[in-house]
Amino acid sequence: MAKVFLGLGSNIGNRIEYLQKAYEEISKHYKLLSASVMYETEPIGEKNQQNFLNAVVEIETNETPEQLFSFIKTLEKKIGRRQRKTWQPREIDIDILLFGNEIIETEHLSIPHKEMHKRKFVLIPFVEIAPNCVHTTLQQTIANVLNDCTNNHSVTKTHYQFQHI
Repeated sequence: MAKVFLGLGSNIGNRIEYLQKAYEEISKHYKLLSASVMYETEPIGEKNQQNFLNAVVEIETNETPEQLFSFIKTLEKKIGRRQRKTWQPREIDIDILLFGNEIIETEHLSIPHKEMHKRKFVLIPFVEIAPNCVHTTLQQTIANVLNDCTNNHSVTKTHYQFQHI
């Protein structure tokens, strides 16, 4: 069984509902170990869009990274994600951040997520649930990666929590 960390984000429509739907579907298919609260974060790239809500969840799976990735892409479509260009708004975005000790670099899949160490909107909720988890390629705890992160985008903890089903 591999421990896996997923980043969830939404900035279109009912952001809480989109994140909750993703959480529910993930928890139906995988053993859910922990989940952060939701964080309000300003967008990166294209600034002229609504703020995101972001969270990190930890699951356990016997699947391969490729099988999980396929599930995630299907789930995003099921929840209502529409295809847009990079840095554009998203109904739901689910990223594999870490997958056990795996290091994978293919055309469609990068584990660990290649930008996570630069993104406080990922690192802050990650630290909430697993500060001592070690980043596979940087060989530092997530708490230390956050301390080294120079990104200055606003990340604000909200009172929104996932509702367990």
